[in-house]
Amino acid sequence: MQRPYLTQSGMVELESVKTEILVAWIFALLVLIGWIIGFLWELGTGIFMASLPYVGLFAGGFFLIGGIVFFILIIPTILVFRRTNQMRGAANRGDVNELRRLNSIGWAIAALIFSGVIPGIMLLIAHSSIERLSTVIPMRTMKTGPSMEDLERLSKMKSLLDSGVITKEEFESQKSLVLRPASMQSVDPLQTQLTKLKSLYDSGALSEAEYNQQKSKLLSEV
Repeated sequence: MQRPYLTQSGMVELESVKTEILVAWIFALLVLIGWIIGFLWELGTGIFMASLPYVGLFAGGFFLIGGIVFFILIIPTILVFRRTNQMRGAANRGDVNELRRLNSIGWAIAALIFSGVIPGIMLLIAHSSIERLSTVIPMRTMKTGPSMEDLERLSKMKSLLDSGVITKEEFESQKSLVLRPASMQSVDPLQTQLTKLKSLYDSGALSEAEYNQQKSKLLSEV
C-alpha cells in the first residue's frame, strides 16, 4: 500500500491534529496519575485502618474496596493513554496511514468515560480533523506501453536535450525508462528543476562538478 503524502493544506491540518492529541495525551496522563495516587491512598489507608482495634477491620475493608475501584479504573485508563500515545507518535512522524488506523470514535468515547471530559472531547475533535486531512497518493501505475503523459514527458526531455540541459546519454537513459514495459513510473516532471539547475550553472553559481552532481541526483530520483 502506497503511503499518502500530505498536501500543503494537509500539513496545516496536521499541526492542529498534533495539538489536539497532545492536549488529550497530557490530561489522560494526569488522570492516570490521579487514579494511581487514589489507589495507593486507599490501599495504604485500608491496611492502616485494618490494623486498628475494634472498628479497624470494618473501616479498613471500606478503604480496600475503594482501592479495588481505583484499580479497576486504572486498567482502561492505561489502555486509553497507550492508544493516545500511539496516535501522538504517528502524528509527530506524519504517518497518515497509521494515524487513520488508530483513529476511532470508540476510543474517544472510552477516553471520555475513563480519562475525563477533556481527553475525550479532544480525541473526538481530532477524529474529525484526521478524517479531513488532505493527502495525495503518488501516481504510479503498471503499464504495458507509454501513455500520453509518458509521450509528453519524452517530448520535454527532447527539448532539454536540444537546449543542452542534458546530454545524449542522459536522454537515452530517460527514454528507456519511459518506453520500458511493465514498469513503475513517476509522473512528476523534472523540467523545472533541471532548467533552474542549468541557469545556476550558466550564471556561475555552481561549478561544473556541482552541476553534474546535482543533475545526476535529480535524474536518479525519476
